[in-house]
This record gives sequence, C-alpha cells and structure tokens, in this order.
Amino acid sequence: MFDYLNHINEIYPVRRSKEEKERFQKYALNEAKNLGFNGAIEQIKDHQNIVIGNPETAKAIFTAHYDTPAKSIFPNIMMPRNVVLGMIYQFSYPILLSLLSLFVAYTIAYLLDQGVEVASILFLFLYLGSFYLLTRCFPNKHNKNDNTSGVSTIFSLMAQNAGKDVAFILFDNEEKGLLGSKAYNKMHKELLENKLVINADCVGFGDSVIFIAKDDAIKHEHYKKLTESFLPTNDYMVEFFPTKGSMSNSDYKNFKCGIGVMTCKKSNIVGYYTSRIHTKYDTVADLKNIEFITNNLTAFINKF
Repeated sequence: MFDYLNHINEIYPVRRSKEEKERFQKYALNEAKNLGFNGAIEQIKDHQNIVIGNPETAKAIFTAHYDTPAKSIFPNIMMPRNVVLGMIYQFSYPILLSLLSLFVAYTIAYLLDQGVEVASILFLFLYLGSFYLLTRCFPNKHNKNDNTSGVSTIFSLMAQNAGKDVAFILFDNEEKGLLGSKAYNKMHKELLENKLVINADCVGFGDSVIFIAKDDAIKHEHYKKLTESFLPTNDYMVEFFPTKGSMSNSDYKNFKCGIGVMTCKKSNIVGYYTSRIHTKYDTVADLKNIEFITNNLTAFINKF
C-alpha cells in the first residue's frame, strides 16, 4: 500500500488558503485519474468539493474533509462517547476566556472612570478579538491526524477499488462548520436519500476504531455488511455506536445515512478520546491505522 499519509503530509501539510486548496485539488484529481477514477471540482457557493467517481450509481460513498484548521491555543479533544465531559471541555475555554475578558474590560473601565456601556463594548472587543486570534486566525502547520489521515484513507481506498461501483468526495470547509458537506447534501439531497456516506475524520491516532452511525444508516441494507467486515484484532478494537449517547462533530452528520469513523485511545477516566488536533502537536498518525481501515472497508465493498 502506498504511503499517502506521509506523502500528503509532506507535500500538502496545510490546505487552508485558496492557493493551498487549489494546489491540492490539482493533485487529487490527477491522482484519482492515475488510479482509474474520473473526478471534478464541484463549486457550490464558496465551497469546492472534490467529487471522484459517480455518486449517482455508487452503492456507497466514502468521504473526508481536505481543508485544515487554524491553530488553537487549546487542543480540540474529542470524546465521542462521553457527552457530559465532552460538553464541559468544549465550553470551558470560551467561558474562561469570557470571564477573563470581562475582568479586564471592567478593570480598564474602572481605571478610566467609565460606566457599564464602555465596559460592555470593551468586553465584546476583547472577547471576540482574543477568541479569533487564539482559535481562528493563524493556520496550523501540523494536521497529520486532522485530517490528512482521513484524506489518505480515501486515496488508499481508491487504489484498492478501481472499477468498482463506489464514489469518493473530499469536502471543503469542514473546519468552518461542516459547510462543504452541508452544501453538497442540500444540492443532492434526493440522490443521497438512501446511500451510505462513510466519513473518515481523524483516523490516525489510537487503536480503537469507532463508528458512529445515524439511525437511518443503521437501518440500511448494507449496514450489517459493514459491521461484519470489521472484526477486532490483537492490535485494534472496533466499536459501532448510534448517534444517541455520542458526541462527534464531522461531515457525516449532514447526511441521512451518514456514518462517521475515527480512531481513539481509551482511558478509564474519560473513555475514548482523540487529542492534539488543532495544535502544533498534531504530528502523530499511524499508517497501520490507514491500512486496517482501508483493508476492511475494501472487504465491505466486496460484499456488494
């Protein structure tokens, strides 16, 4: 199996600006052609999704987002099966930042002998400005797990499944709020009504392979084939969960029959987790994870 993980990570580590995305798009379309698939860029508003194969006839669609995030001072730690702790962690940073901004704003207003109105304006300026600078402003140069691991899985799947009735989509602007996949689903909602959309996001870190499936995906005729294709090994645990009781914000959520796949480590305290992403420490991803997921998804495709 070709090492797309380290190849893409070395040549296209950041895919955030228009120019960076365009360079990667050219690479993706050329590589798809070399692997036996036709592809095109589908422009929907400001989103440029890379569509490979024929989604209209495909028995399943495999996806990942190709855009990369901004650098954040705090890592985006995902805890897909610990909703309470996950929510607490996700909201703790903005709450702490708002309290700090509030303290600084009212201190400045007090020293300048100003009232509540000035303090409120200062608070908004400080909070919004610092939040943007600390979480949205600067591109992260290290994105090996999020989501070069997912992108490399898609290319590895292409390499093993040329000529088969499957399609692949690399979504744009996931990091801005799942916008590329949302736009694609809105444009092709009827087409996607009864198709499994299996999305790989952050599949390079950890030895627990976690699937989170929406209710309609679980009822789908091919879902059992998917679960039967993934069996635990000495190296990997495999778990299938419904969206109820799960917390995972990725592109699969925009599709009626969406399924998300990620890999995690497991702790006795927090359960499954994936850390380091959105920071300079996102430099760890295991090629063996890509191989395991690719081989088993290929086994699933062969059951059609």
